Amino acid sequence: MKHWRKIVSLSLAVLLFLSSVAMISAEEIKQEQATLLLVPLDDRPANVYFPQKVGASAGIEVISPPKEMIGKFTQPGNGQEISKWLLENGDQADGFVISTSMLAYGGLVASRTGVKSLEEATKDIQVIKELKKLYPEKPVYVFDTIQRLAVTAISDEYLKYYSLISEWAVLYDKVVNLGMPGKERLEVLESTIPATVLEDYKKARARNHTVNNLMIDWVNEGYIDHLILAQDDAAPYGLHRAERELLLQKVNQLDVEDQVAVFPGADEVGVVLVSRFVNQLYKTSPAFFVEYGGVHGKDWIAPFEDTTFDYNVQKHIVSAGGRVVDNEEDADIHLLLNTPSESGTPRSEDIEELVARTNGLTTSGKQVAIGDVLIVNKADEAFVTELAETVDLTKILAYSGWNTAGNALGITVGHAAARIAFLEQESGFGVPLYEQAAESHYEFLLHRFAKDQGYKNVVHPAARAYIGQIGASEWDLGNKYDLVNSFVKDKLTNETEKWYQYFDDKEVYIGSRGNKDFYKTISSLENVHVNLPWPRIFEAELEPELDLE
Repeated sequence: MKHWRKIVSLSLAVLLFLSSVAMISAEEIKQEQATLLLVPLDDRPANVYFPQKVGASAGIEVISPPKEMIGKFTQPGNGQEISKWLLENGDQADGFVISTSMLAYGGLVASRTGVKSLEEATKDIQVIKELKKLYPEKPVYVFDTIQRLAVTAISDEYLKYYSLISEWAVLYDKVVNLGMPGKERLEVLESTIPATVLEDYKKARARNHTVNNLMIDWVNEGYIDHLILAQDDAAPYGLHRAERELLLQKVNQLDVEDQVAVFPGADEVGVVLVSRFVNQLYKTSPAFFVEYGGVHGKDWIAPFEDTTFDYNVQKHIVSAGGRVVDNEEDADIHLLLNTPSESGTPRSEDIEELVARTNGLTTSGKQVAIGDVLIVNKADEAFVTELAETVDLTKILAYSGWNTAGNALGITVGHAAARIAFLEQESGFGVPLYEQAAESHYEFLLHRFAKDQGYKNVVHPAARAYIGQIGASEWDLGNKYDLVNSFVKDKLTNETEKWYQYFDDKEVYIGSRGNKDFYKTISSLENVHVNLPWPRIFEAELEPELDLE
């Protein structure tokens, strides 16, 4: 009997030991430095997947509400349920990044309609104040949008109004606000656009502007630590211009310039504020040295934007937790921006110089981030093709060419600033966390090239042609969704595998602890997830999974 008891005791001891080892192993595998709750602008990859991967590349877990809460396409999110989710999970979070557009209206598309009243819109954003009262020490970052010129192209009919309302909004600003010519055309537009469509547009603008103002008040009252008012697709003239000037005037009057940023953009802001959280957590502020591969930012206003590009660069860097330096020697990150060529300068010369500059910096061990801001909605194919053939892509810190110049800029800056903040922590982290963060970093980097070049320049045009053959609309696939989705999956998976060849078998630095540097080898492309998130082909989900050994 005593012998049996000894065996049982020994067995229990072994089990307890193995259990403790398992617990330690689990802690080593999952040991993020902080958890951030993100209320996204909507459910598209740019607003959920991008911030999550950027956070993960810096050792941060970014958690968004369940999909059913944040809506999809024209189905708005549920601000009331999201508010409850924030309050129920707030104690587990280290900070908050919150889209007012999602809380107040149900997302970006819903914010462009006047369906929700001002009273309804302001009800669900009260949770922002509650969070700050409950957790005064936790950063609360908020972003709102200044409504764009156009309505959302949710159908072919709305696509017609897209152009007409944009023209009307620009002309109204010129004729009524600034006394410029164009009254006759303005009257034609007002008689052409259905009154119900125009009134809904005006109603949404007035409501949104009131909420923009309220967010500035909440900064002044201490409920919001940093606010970004992002100007959605715009132009130098339009109703937004006067709205923006009034908002900036209020910011100056309340003396909250250091806490409120107003700049062109929208879909990149989640990434920018995740980066800000990362840099606050690690007590860093990376120095950016900015170079232009074409015209200087002070001489260029990008399409869909209303300020010179150098202003936008400065604002994005500061909001992401970084700073701009004038001396190259002081730089933590070299930000290279692919802008239009000067008049008379051959494009090939600028591309060659930009690629050579990238290669020179990366081979000398410098950190390089590339904002491919030249072309709206896609990579500059000639540039990225030569870049991939000349430069080791795994040595590039960040890249984006997605959507507007401001979107591409913010994704690049946010990814670069967050990643470098993590890598430069002198105390060092455990190897499992280094490996976990590195996988996320290189997965997102591969995603950027495969998405911005492979999808936008190769798959998207092919899908458009295919849609024409089967008789569907690219803005509403309807019952053709499964056919088009399958087509996109096959084509984009192939493109991702092509771009993976530039990453395959590359030894990559993942971090240091003390005097020891750690490296891993990118050994395989384990999986490629592709899906059309909305019943249109403008954007696609692309989530590659890499294995590092």
